[in-house]
Amino acid sequence: MNYPVTPQLLHKYIDGNCTDEEVRMLYRWYDDFEDSEDPLDTLSDEEQQVLKMLMLNKFKASVVLPVHTSDDNKTERHFSMRAVYWLSGIAAMVFVVLGVYFNKKTNTDNLNAIITTASEQMMLNNQTNSIYKQVLSDGSVVWLSPKSQLEYPKKFMGKYRQIEMHGEAFFEVSKDHAHPFVIYSGGVITKVWGTSFRIRAYKNVPTEVSVVTGKVSVKLPENDKSEVMLFPTQKIVYSRNRGALTRAKEAGISGMRIWQKASVSFDDVPLDSVLTVLNSHFGTRIYTNDKELGKYLLKADFTDQNLPAILDMLESSLNVGYNMDDTEMELYRKPKTN
Repeated sequence: MNYPVTPQLLHKYIDGNCTDEEVRMLYRWYDDFEDSEDPLDTLSDEEQQVLKMLMLNKFKASVVLPVHTSDDNKTERHFSMRAVYWLSGIAAMVFVVLGVYFNKKTNTDNLNAIITTASEQMMLNNQTNSIYKQVLSDGSVVWLSPKSQLEYPKKFMGKYRQIEMHGEAFFEVSKDHAHPFVIYSGGVITKVWGTSFRIRAYKNVPTEVSVVTGKVSVKLPENDKSEVMLFPTQKIVYSRNRGALTRAKEAGISGMRIWQKASVSFDDVPLDSVLTVLNSHFGTRIYTNDKELGKYLLKADFTDQNLPAILDMLESSLNVGYNMDDTEMELYRKPKTN
């Protein structure tokens, strides 16, 4: 079904100036997005991000299938992940947390983010208790841990794809041998062409770089001779006091299990049982103290996904959040919004 959705109408929606009928039309258009033309290409990157966030709020309220009563008279709620997989393609850069900073001001009151005018350099500051996913202009994915910060260009230009981070993040870097990906963090420089790895670079503690797939090089600034190559399951540690890079005798890859991709599927399985399977696969303790939430039935096919990606999909489909403390994560129901 075609709807008269124009770039001008999208701008009105972003600015909060649409009539009720125009809003309803946009929601119908969004529901049938796969079969519609794509006017999003006419919007700037920031406007696309804002629009997707607003639409996601509406989408979250609609993915829950109707309640029905089972044969034993117990009320059950069923959820499907099919729509969430589609959503991950159209809304991969949705704002979902407080403390995310971008380059453009908006007057939209229900944004859970602050957008500020600066330069072409972007700054993302995750002030939540969950991992935040950010897709960069080259398609690389950064999973930013709580209380961590990422600085990156709106669009990569020049010979190197350079970013800076503080705290902890996991990177899935798109391959581009002509433009190495370079990260400045915790007193070291990490260079990579296409791979997945984690960096921990907190103040007053040694910096760590741990590799899951591919290879990376790590060196100290102004000292090319210090460069060390790392391969899967290997880790390097940098101590500012010693001023040296040291290979870890044991990579401690067990703490990296949440980033190792797995394939699991569920067919009307209670969430409590889903969490038990995820804990077994990823070596975590994911739980909920909400007994009603634990009874929700889930139909999902998570193929080749890491744990944060699965949690991201659960957040979108069940309207839940989670608080993370190392490898422990508590799921909770988010308040309903009008």
